Amino acid sequence: MSNTMRFVALVLLSIFFIGSSVAEWTLPIYVTSLSSNDNDNSPPPPPATYIRILGVNINASDGFDRDLDVLAPPPPQADALDVYFPCSHEVVNRLVTDIKPDLKGVSWTMELIVPSTCVVHMNWNIKAVPEDIPLIMNTGTAQINMKSQDYTTFETGKYSLSVITQNPKKSNNGGSGGGGSGGSGEAFENILISETEREYVNKGSVVSYNFDFEGNIVQYLNFTGLKNSGKIAAKVEILNNTSTLVDSAPLDIVYKNLNIWVGNLDWATSENIANPIINFKVEKSWIIDNKISKSTISLNRYSDGIWNPLETYKIGEDAEYLYFEAKVPGFSPFAVTGKKDMGESGGEGIIVEPIETVEKQPVQAPTEKKGIPGFSLFAGVLFLLIVMQILRKND
Repeated sequence: MSNTMRFVALVLLSIFFIGSSVAEWTLPIYVTSLSSNDNDNSPPPPPATYIRILGVNINASDGFDRDLDVLAPPPPQADALDVYFPCSHEVVNRLVTDIKPDLKGVSWTMELIVPSTCVVHMNWNIKAVPEDIPLIMNTGTAQINMKSQDYTTFETGKYSLSVITQNPKKSNNGGSGGGGSGGSGEAFENILISETEREYVNKGSVVSYNFDFEGNIVQYLNFTGLKNSGKIAAKVEILNNTSTLVDSAPLDIVYKNLNIWVGNLDWATSENIANPIINFKVEKSWIIDNKISKSTISLNRYSDGIWNPLETYKIGEDAEYLYFEAKVPGFSPFAVTGKKDMGESGGEGIIVEPIETVEKQPVQAPTEKKGIPGFSLFAGVLFLLIVMQILRKND
């Protein structure tokens, strides 16, 4: 075989392997059932986790593939957890692993039944999915960017979920459509900081989410759990400008715009949580620079098309910040605002630590010896004339 033929063969072989690696990937989805039984007389059953796998393979078909797909067990008894991929085949109609061909806009359907005594926590790991492939889950009430959000929860009910590898159409009404950074619907370019914490929510327990990202003004978020709901996430998004989910900006001077979300869509209701409180901080320098009356600083929540100021209390301060708490009726877009009072200095009652400065010492100029002004210049010229005269004589 000539060198040219060898080179062509190597190139073709490389293309084959590169194409095969890109065209094959899998995504495991972990479905965990947790008890929501409010009966305190009997301990809840231990959690059970089912694994369902979707993926792409160059050799797969859109139907049942004996070497790639995996059959699901028969349907369980009534009022029991069930999750599977439906399959249109003359014999096989339920799968736990569903592998599709490598096409644009691949989609999977997953059927989920959550029994009356359970909640379901669903999470996934997208490490094996190529970076350039978007992955969206439609739950029926929300569209989740699975590459930005790695979990969701479901309460009792029957769900027909879909997972697609192309971006859904964005909502035109500023609601919770696709896009954004993981299910919130906020425009990605408007998000300055996004921080998510997860905690277990149990009946009767006080749940506290603590945030510590630099630039996140929210210190913590607390509430009391009313049901056993498993591990629930709380997300804070600090925004560059007014949230893209609202129709208008607050009327007062804005310190920070932010979104706060807890759990899946419509989870954080009075049926599941009680006494939600948000703690946040405000820079003293902003208060002074904008001549803000500190008594007017408040957390405002956007709901039902308007901004509503919430009960806000100052609870402390240090050299740089004032700290506040606010009772919140729910989670949505928020804004921290204050009012300018021309009759006040704005910094009244605020102590700002002085910045320590180091006084520069003057550099001492080198001292000169006192003598006859211009004497050194005169002596130099005289010495040069003498040298020139000696040189002429020698010539």
